[in-house]
Amino acid sequence: MADLARPTFSRGLQLYIVAVCAAGATAVAFSLGEVLQQPDGWRYQWLALVLLTAISGLLPVQLPSVQVSISISETFVIAGTLLFGPAGGTVLVLLDAFFISIRLYLAGVLRWQQVLFNLAAPPISVWIAAHLTRLVPIVGTQPEFDSSFFFGLAAFTTIYFLLNSWLITFALAFQRKVRPLTIWRKHFVDLLINYGAAASVASLLVYNTRTVKVAFVVAIAPLLVMLYVTYKWSNRRIEVEREKNTELNRVFLSTVEALALAIDAKDQVTHGHIRRVQRYTMALAKALGVTDEKQLDALKAAALLHDTGKLAVPEYILNKPGPLTPAEYERMKVHAAVGADILKSIDFPYPVEPIVRHHHENWDGSGYPAGLKGQEIPVGARILSVVDCYDALTSDRPYRPRFSRPHAEQVLKERRGKWYDEWVVDAFLKIVDELEREDQLHERSTTGTAPVTLQLPKQLDVIAATTAEEREFSELRRDLPLAGNLPQAAEVLFRHLRRVIPADGIALFVPDTSKDELSVVACSGVGAEAVRDLSIPIGDRISGWAIAHKQVVENSNAALELGPIARTYSKPLRYALAVPILSGPTALGVLTAYGSEAFDSDHRRMMESAVTLFVASMPQATGKEKKGDNAARPPKNESRIH
Repeated sequence: MADLARPTFSRGLQLYIVAVCAAGATAVAFSLGEVLQQPDGWRYQWLALVLLTAISGLLPVQLPSVQVSISISETFVIAGTLLFGPAGGTVLVLLDAFFISIRLYLAGVLRWQQVLFNLAAPPISVWIAAHLTRLVPIVGTQPEFDSSFFFGLAAFTTIYFLLNSWLITFALAFQRKVRPLTIWRKHFVDLLINYGAAASVASLLVYNTRTVKVAFVVAIAPLLVMLYVTYKWSNRRIEVEREKNTELNRVFLSTVEALALAIDAKDQVTHGHIRRVQRYTMALAKALGVTDEKQLDALKAAALLHDTGKLAVPEYILNKPGPLTPAEYERMKVHAAVGADILKSIDFPYPVEPIVRHHHENWDGSGYPAGLKGQEIPVGARILSVVDCYDALTSDRPYRPRFSRPHAEQVLKERRGKWYDEWVVDAFLKIVDELEREDQLHERSTTGTAPVTLQLPKQLDVIAATTAEEREFSELRRDLPLAGNLPQAAEVLFRHLRRVIPADGIALFVPDTSKDELSVVACSGVGAEAVRDLSIPIGDRISGWAIAHKQVVENSNAALELGPIARTYSKPLRYALAVPILSGPTALGVLTAYGSEAFDSDHRRMMESAVTLFVASMPQATGKEKKGDNAARPPKNESRIH
């Protein structure tokens, strides 16, 4: 076998390679001395095996999913050990490893450290196995091929296989920081069949001749070719199936991510939340030493899908700008169980549902939905909960601005051992610096220059915009009737509209019938000081024309209304969108928005819809101020846990 990986050489891996190379060099030195002392007749037969080993070693078969190769040259290595003893077999496998490693090194596959390791590991394996089983050279002798011979051959083959496979396994374990037994079981245990087949053919090779004869090699060549083709075909089939499964898993996870991002887009203030949570969760799992592939896949999917249950929570609760009432908080809590129940119907090949269900459980048992505590909480849920909390704390939310990193870390420390597993919190705080560096690098790579806010795909922006429009109009319906007079109603209208359309400035005009002109009731934003003093003759400029003709004016030049001063602001006002306020045939006023960017058909539609709501509220919004303005405001509470 030859390890074809290109690992990062940690200090532990380097020391391990040095130790194996030192042991291998010792075994090779003793073996070369013995080979050179043998008579010429013995040596010529041994050289014939060298040639066969070299030729067969040029036809390696790479194993799938791990960069390790095997070849039919093991047949001649074992035959050489049977014929010429430990020394002959050790030098043969050294030459076999040399031919394979040099070819791969010249191809750029191996580093020189790996070449040295490959020249040392197989020889020390053969040398130790042959001495432990006390194999003696049989060339020129007449041994009995009885049960003791075959038991000895089986013992030698098994020990050789175990030593060689475990030497490589430990190297991979150092490289990947994975449990050695996990690697050996997954990638090497089945190779015992290869060694058994090689030993069987080798025993046939030496059974009658006790030497190496060309005629017999030619006779068994078809068997060796068949073994090679079988290995090649079988491993190719496995590789094709593995690639197919990998692709299916990639498509599956991409589909999951697309749906999760669509859910995430409903919450405008948490753009990118689930992507960050996924990155941080996987990094934290790695830092904690989680290596089980199913557990990692479950965490990857759960990080994407942990907020699926928010589909069952009303928008006004999800995006409420103030604290939740106890009843609202109880409704918010259902998202964990609902999301888990949805995912339970999907036959995931790894445990996603428990992580999603319990990612709001607390270490002291005060969480939800099941009130689990301590070790009862799945480790994946414990990891996800810490990451989810940190990202929520460091993100803007409707009910509070983002916390600074020190403030967020302090919150985690305060909740350590109460809400969150101490082990998980400590590990997370150790990797926060690295996570932030990776985020900055990722953001820079997105633009090639300075960091910018990560953008969602355009389709997700449409979902987010739709959700924002729904939320603002829902709040507009609620707030407009509460206004005490027309200016207050206008301010409510301005506040909600400017969140969904690119209006840098906005004004409400009403007609003054005594002067046949428009006067300003309220204005806000860029250019408000210029708009406030405007008196526009009905039929003149943009707003006057709109009310006179009872038609919308879209993307007219704002300077026609405001004059040259429109272009002098820090955000020049270039476009105007004027919508007449109509009540049947009567024109009640004009709502005009000014912006540095052009307005589109959606902005016009939203302005027209807002005006319709405004007209319905105007009878209530005139006259005296209403009493009990604050009666509808919910009392403060601390039900927001993040």
